[in-house]
Amino acid sequence: MKRLLKRKGIAGFSEDSGRVLAGFIYSNARRTSSNLHSKETTSAVDAIPKQKGELKDVAVKLQEYVSVPQEEAQAFRGILFAQYLGVSIASAIVNASQPFTVTLPYLSQFGGIRKAAAQMASATKLAARMEAGLTNTTGNVQLDAALKKAEEEGIVSPQEVHALQAQAAGKAQLQSGDGTTMGNALATASNGLSKLSLAWGKVFGVAEQFNRRTTFIAAYRTAVEQGNANPAAFAEKAVSETQFVYNKANKPRWARGTAGSILFTFKQYSVNYLELVARMATAGKPGSPERQAGQKAALLAIAILFMMAGADGLPFAEDIQDVLDGIMQRLGYNISTKQAVKSFLANQLGKDGAAFVMNGVSGVPGIPIDVSGRLGMGNLIPGTGLAQKKVDHTRDLAELAGPGGDFVKRAFNATEQALTGDVVKAMGTISPVASRNAIKAIDMTGTGMYRDDGGRKVIETTGTEAFLKGIGFQPRNVKEVQDASREVQRSTAQYILASG
Repeated sequence: MKRLLKRKGIAGFSEDSGRVLAGFIYSNARRTSSNLHSKETTSAVDAIPKQKGELKDVAVKLQEYVSVPQEEAQAFRGILFAQYLGVSIASAIVNASQPFTVTLPYLSQFGGIRKAAAQMASATKLAARMEAGLTNTTGNVQLDAALKKAEEEGIVSPQEVHALQAQAAGKAQLQSGDGTTMGNALATASNGLSKLSLAWGKVFGVAEQFNRRTTFIAAYRTAVEQGNANPAAFAEKAVSETQFVYNKANKPRWARGTAGSILFTFKQYSVNYLELVARMATAGKPGSPERQAGQKAALLAIAILFMMAGADGLPFAEDIQDVLDGIMQRLGYNISTKQAVKSFLANQLGKDGAAFVMNGVSGVPGIPIDVSGRLGMGNLIPGTGLAQKKVDHTRDLAELAGPGGDFVKRAFNATEQALTGDVVKAMGTISPVASRNAIKAIDMTGTGMYRDDGGRKVIETTGTEAFLKGIGFQPRNVKEVQDASREVQRSTAQYILASG
């Protein structure tokens, strides 16, 4: 394509060659990709038998949907990423556990858990060395070539196209200024914002690339060990199956369009996870070795989820609790299913045993942080709290709107605070989660305590807990106090509601 680039002295282009080159390459690559694959998708749609008219209609709509390059609400969803996941070390660390929680069970279908665990351990060490720049080879020429191709095709490094797109839009390059005081100041500010934007998403991007590289290496070696004729194709499928595909084509119909895409923000992982478990549990024909291996892999995935997040983190656990509590209320009982189960386990296993069963590793004595909320899938159906009788359903209604609704709510609160003169508090309200965690950590360090939004003391904290809060983890002691406080408030509200 470079042969088509010729300097013509057009104002704004010659001085901005990086953006022009990026835009040229990106637009041509997109058009080339469309030309290469449009025939494949058209052929796939045409191959659907006429007898399956409904399926064909769905396929045609999907083809039309993915052929439009513009993402719905792209800017707003980018803001949500920056607000809730950007520069969050805790989110990156949790994300980096995906090879263990998802890839390991998947690969256990091919040779058993011991071999899969050995391959994952070896691949993790190698991928870490490659990410750190300590080595640029896997030690296997064929694997190196396959990995290089996977990186170029976006299988291992999927976020690179977004960097190129940003460059093409003029949002990623650094400015030199025009020599004037104002021009240089504006260039400096623009450069600082570009660097901050890059750093804001880089932490999560590095973890995602590490996951995909680890999975590819482990899957390739597993395929070779199993005598697979095309280990590269097996590895590519493993990456798609376990690290998931987050493009437009992999969305349910209700999540298409502006409103649906916003409501679906941050929910694609949980949907993909459940679909993978279902596919593994139903692999092959009934009674076949594939079905048996797949069912074992599905059980292993659920077991790992239980270990990491506890019973409360199992799929739909909190949703079921909400429905049961609502039923019991209508039968005249003021009961919390969660607390009842916790009390039963405490009587049978002791306090520490109950904490582990309910919260996984976060309940192990000595663990200073809580990760069950980040890793758990107990609350998959938004708004199930509406099944209960409550004095205030604001939180349940906000849950239906997802992170977009929470951001809009905070924006209104920040506006109100700013209009009343409390600008500092308004900035804290609307700032990203990473910034608020840092502010909270500074306050914990200075006061030696964790305070709620009203400035009231929750519990005394240590410097270690302040540091953990600063990188995004909630200290375990704080969560326990907050959970106990919420349960007291819930029980009191239910008593008042029943009395009225």
